[in-house]
Amino acid sequence: MTTAARPTPAQMPSRRPGTPAVQETPRPPAHREPWQKAVLASSLPANFRFVAIALSTHADGTGHIAQQPRLIGLVHNTGINARQVAVALTALCDRGFLRLSPPGGRYDTADLVLTMPRGAAARARRAENRSNTDA
Repeated sequence: MTTAARPTPAQMPSRRPGTPAVQETPRPPAHREPWQKAVLASSLPANFRFVAIALSTHADGTGHIAQQPRLIGLVHNTGINARQVAVALTALCDRGFLRLSPPGGRYDTADLVLTMPRGAAARARRAENRSNTDA
């Protein structure tokens, strides 16, 4: 009695044939104040949060950034090395706090859009409620 060899993950198709690829729906811009609270309540390292808050100072109340600071502007605003700012922006994009327009663009040419990751606003509210009850 022999059994057929099981296929490895590399041999499996990336998706079911005939099904469309899942496209990520763009999230709307986040309002600046809740976005800042969510960033500050996150577990991001301090210098990443610093870059995020520096970026948010360029946004209006609705989270739109009319005058894009780009990478060099954030370097001047924060005094942090360009590579470190780029790493911080990458972490913010990976966590869902930022989106590049166009997607896959470079930080020195693409527009940055503030976005609110799922659950971040609720975590920020819980953290704020805990700090209010401690006072």
